[in-house]
Amino acid sequence: MATYAMTIDERSTQGKALLTYLGTLDIKLQPLTHKVAPCQFSKKEMFSILSESTDEARKGAGTSHEDFKREMASWL
Repeated sequence: MATYAMTIDERSTQGKALLTYLGTLDIKLQPLTHKVAPCQFSKKEMFSILSESTDEARKGAGTSHEDFKREMASWL
């Protein structure tokens, strides 16, 4: 199974037709809020990443808080 993100103008004739067609194929559609795609990692992968990050932080390794804030700001 795969997850895809796409933009459909549901107000246009083509968009309405596409949504109707996808509905007939029993494809699960989930509108995304704020145009954010679903996370690419599974729950298990996220726990693994968090565990590794926690270990790094306890050892004094990793990224400083200020560098992290700058990086997060660049994503927005």
